[in-house]
Amino acid sequence: MYSKHTEIFGILGYPLGHTLSPWIHNTLFQLSGYDGVYLVFENKHWNEIGLRPLIDLGVRGVSVTIPFKEWAYSQANIVCKASQTMGSSNTLLFREGIEAVNTDGTGAVTSILKCDPKLLDPHIEKQILVLGSGGSAKGIIFSIAETLHKNAKKGKIQRKVKILARNESATKEILNSLGNPEWIGVTTKENSMEEAENYDLVIHTTPVGMKGFEGEPLLNSDFFTKKHTLFDIVYNPLETELVKQAKKKKAEIIPGYHMLLFQGIRQFELFTNIQTKQKWIRKVESLLLKQLKNRN
Repeated sequence: MYSKHTEIFGILGYPLGHTLSPWIHNTLFQLSGYDGVYLVFENKHWNEIGLRPLIDLGVRGVSVTIPFKEWAYSQANIVCKASQTMGSSNTLLFREGIEAVNTDGTGAVTSILKCDPKLLDPHIEKQILVLGSGGSAKGIIFSIAETLHKNAKKGKIQRKVKILARNESATKEILNSLGNPEWIGVTTKENSMEEAENYDLVIHTTPVGMKGFEGEPLLNSDFFTKKHTLFDIVYNPLETELVKQAKKKKAEIIPGYHMLLFQGIRQFELFTNIQTKQKWIRKVESLLLKQLKNRN
């Protein structure tokens, strides 16, 4: 039941026919007893329209998705460290001003650590392959960098991160924003295939494989073995072609919807200042998985 006191939130992007974010947030509002509603703001021209119509409507905050994450960052006058470093945000809060936050990386790192903490152990001489250099890749790489530095303490980071992407300028931006540390670099498709055994984690961040997006994958399916873990952040369909091929090779799979779940939970906490309970997380995950299975 909504009232004049109900706070409005939503998701901003295009296209949004596939989004499951309303299921996450509206369920959390219900479970927590928070007087809020989460709507879908779908438009391909947000960068031309601007945020004023949403602010005038009384919207308190929005999730931001493809293709507006870099634009969202540019609209804020208060930004978190991840947003500032990577020039990309997936969350906008409308309070005293416009605050930009990036929870993509938090969601991804939480998903990886829940699968296997060793995958982000800075003292293991293995490599992480990140496919893509867009807004999601930026947020994820920043959080990986923070995790590696925090866990390395004063020790040297032995683990390497390699970026495989078509957009060279975006890749250079990522490297420059992190200060070009020696543990991160760029690779090619050919080199990735040759060095496949050096990697233990592959993170796919591009929309290729998502419903409605065509395109050629950056990585050949015969890259994978049972020694690899694949984290494809695409969650609709539940299993992309890349995931299916990796599963055939017995690779470990981190479901894409885990990132959606954990970054959404962090957004909910930012929206409401409420700490999420574990039983709520289990309930939302169950609903998410049910919705995804129904769509496949």
